[in-house]
Amino acid sequence: MSYVKNDPETEQFIQSLEEPQREIYLFMRKEYDVLTEQGEHFDEAKNDEYVEQKASEHFDISSEEAGNVFAKTESQIRSFQNYKI
Repeated sequence: MSYVKNDPETEQFIQSLEEPQREIYLFMRKEYDVLTEQGEHFDEAKNDEYVEQKASEHFDISSEEAGNVFAKTESQIRSFQNYKI
């Protein structure tokens, strides 16, 4: 699961999201960035599992819930970006 690249208006939208959704999403986005910066080859299933597990441990939620929050937020961001065009 790669994430939507964001512009300043989208970043402002993300900041308007309620906790814990915003915090989980930002944490996971940062973890995806770390993987990319480390030169990890993109293996979507492996990367998703790794990031979801890290979020699970950090926020004391299930990996599935972390993945669902991330996917829901990505969907909201895409809708926001499509609406503002």
